[in-house]
Amino acid sequence: MKINKFLIISAIFLSCFAKLYCEETNVNNKKGLKSPLDNRFFSIGLFSSADSIKTSVNLEFGFKLFKFNNFEMKSYTSIVGSKIYDDNPKMYELGFMEKLTFGGIDEYKDKISIGRYGFAFISFGVLSFDYDKSAKVLFSKPFYCEVGGGAGFNINVNRHVAIILEFGGGLHIVVDGKNLGYPSKINKAGFGRMSLGGRYYIN
Repeated sequence: MKINKFLIISAIFLSCFAKLYCEETNVNNKKGLKSPLDNRFFSIGLFSSADSIKTSVNLEFGFKLFKFNNFEMKSYTSIVGSKIYDDNPKMYELGFMEKLTFGGIDEYKDKISIGRYGFAFISFGVLSFDYDKSAKVLFSKPFYCEVGGGAGFNINVNRHVAIILEFGGGLHIVVDGKNLGYPSKINKAGFGRMSLGGRYYIN
């Protein structure tokens, strides 16, 4: 009889414990730091940008840094080739851009979804022309850099493909450009930018 009572009490205790454990697990799954290894962890992107200084083509590699509750942060590194608005066909730039995005949950869950985010970026590269617009060795000084930010939309059309739409702006600087004689339209010049393209997610 005592054994039966012990078994009954043990069964009730274990049932209550299991229920509490499951509820706690569900809560933990919804809140707190989460693994970034979901179906939007790593991507390869290709998109074009147009701003008040130049047009660019970007080859992008990105991955998710972390998720916390409904917040995500991602890192995107791009190779950027640009053509500055000018009649001289030798006014090109080649550089790298690092962009950090931060926003809400961005995942594909069996239907089209839109991820919204803000971003900040910095880029660094080389000019293909001297201040007098004549050609120079591409990887020689001077260099240019950009800093800026904006907002974007990741339109997830299926598990692997998303459409990118971004709006932003920043500051374009030629290092020591004023003393070297580079035009003001590219030296310490502000710009607005719009980007359109796509990302392919590998998972």
